[in-house]
Amino acid sequence: MKIIILAAGQGKRMWPVQTDKCLIPFLGKPLLYHNLKKIQAALNPSEVIIVTNPNIKDQISKIKDELGIFGTIIIQVEPKGMADAILSAKDLIDGEILILNAEDILGPSIFKTDFKGDVVLTGLKVDKYFPGGYIKATGNPSTTLRTGRVQAIVEKPGEGNEPSDLVKLVADYFKDGKKLVEYLEKVTGDTDDLYEKALDKMIVDGMDVKFTKYSGVWIPLKYPWQILAIAAYFLDNIDQKIYPGKVMMEEGVKVFEGAVIKGPCYIGRNCIIGNNSMVRESNLEEGVVTGFSSDITRSYIGPNSWFHTNYVGDSVIEGDFGMGSGAVLANLRLDDHTIRVGEVDSGRFKMGLMVGKGSRVGVNASIMPGVRVGANSLVGPGVVLHEDIKDNTKILVKQEYTISDHTPSLTSYDQFRHKIK
Repeated sequence: MKIIILAAGQGKRMWPVQTDKCLIPFLGKPLLYHNLKKIQAALNPSEVIIVTNPNIKDQISKIKDELGIFGTIIIQVEPKGMADAILSAKDLIDGEILILNAEDILGPSIFKTDFKGDVVLTGLKVDKYFPGGYIKATGNPSTTLRTGRVQAIVEKPGEGNEPSDLVKLVADYFKDGKKLVEYLEKVTGDTDDLYEKALDKMIVDGMDVKFTKYSGVWIPLKYPWQILAIAAYFLDNIDQKIYPGKVMMEEGVKVFEGAVIKGPCYIGRNCIIGNNSMVRESNLEEGVVTGFSSDITRSYIGPNSWFHTNYVGDSVIEGDFGMGSGAVLANLRLDDHTIRVGEVDSGRFKMGLMVGKGSRVGVNASIMPGVRVGANSLVGPGVVLHEDIKDNTKILVKQEYTISDHTPSLTSYDQFRHKIK
């Protein structure tokens, strides 16, 4: 069976994070590395076809070679959706194929599915509305069926209009890959749902399109705060412990006196954990420095970021980031509501800053929960930031002083000393 990995998406909703989603590092390796390693171990595929964009071809080639995977990298010249991505590789598609997203986190049970049928789609039972595609199937897939025939794929039906409680994942099996190519070439239009239209055409034409229920872990990566969920997943599954308490440390790490590391944690190469610092349930990539008395909690910290006497809670920091002494990243609303990011409710009660590469925060600045700061931006000293700022932006507080003469009335502190004897 051939595996087709879709790794060409732009990730428009990931701002301010600019690293391609499949290349974001976790535990010192790109996300795609982890997913390919899992696929390799579970399926031992005859060939892996990775469809990507031209900007990251070299990085993906390096990952493929490091893992010793046999396969081909195909370039999707323009981001025209899933159907176009698959057609970019049509000359290599034949026989049995399985299509997967490069950045979705799926549990090992996904690879134990018994694929029987012309097409087998994967559905995940959800308890609340998810803005994605839903599987409409025969019978009652909510309660009675593990597998069944698919009647249609309903894209983003709106809350209350769901045809079932099964969200369609990108884990699609086709017995005959050439047949999929044939149907994809039949559909036309400028919308981004041509792949789903091809599936619907297969159903109408009487092909044996089935679904299978999947009940394992699924973490999509559509928004920057979902990096926190993926980091937590990898931390919970650390299989190499080089420090007491489920903590993984790489070569060159220095931990100074008074520091506390509370697992699960990943501490990347050449990180420095300064005196009296606290690192809790966090992923620190290569070269991070937590200076004196900093608290890093449940956060993703990208490479070469620096801190000194700071609080960083539930934050996503892409990398090359610095904070002045006393600056704080708040992560909890005082009214206990979930935190909105722009127009989207994250569903999280705790979430701090999301910031792109190369940004700086000055001394004693405070950034409120759920704020996004663009790449290469500067939040000046003493700023209390409540709203997003774009890439390459500087924001400063304008102060006005009142200056007058002062005649001191000196008071001896001796009068208070007897109270503390």
